[in-house]
Amino acid sequence: MAKVTVDKQLRELVEKLGALRIATLVDDPKYLTITEQYREASDRLAEALGKAIDEADADYREFSAGVKDAIKAVKDALEQMERVAQAIVLVAKVLDVAGKVVVKLVMA
Repeated sequence: MAKVTVDKQLRELVEKLGALRIATLVDDPKYLTITEQYREASDRLAEALGKAIDEADADYREFSAGVKDAIKAVKDALEQMERVAQAIVLVAKVLDVAGKVVVKLVMA
């Protein structure tokens, strides 16, 4: 069977977890877990660099299938955070204008 590496998949997971960690508030209860997972993924990446495994290996196959789902879940979380941030900006603009309207109503 062919030998494969996990470097690329782990690197992508590390990058996405890093982005999620940066986007998460430090006081968020999930921040510590995200940080721990980021560090563990980074450590595993460092250990795996330049090494290959048989692509038919059951653990590799489970990893390969699972890492795709994990990366997608992190991407989805980042997109959700971005949508929340965009909503906050839009609401802030509307509230600013609403304040101006209310001032005009009160002054009328």
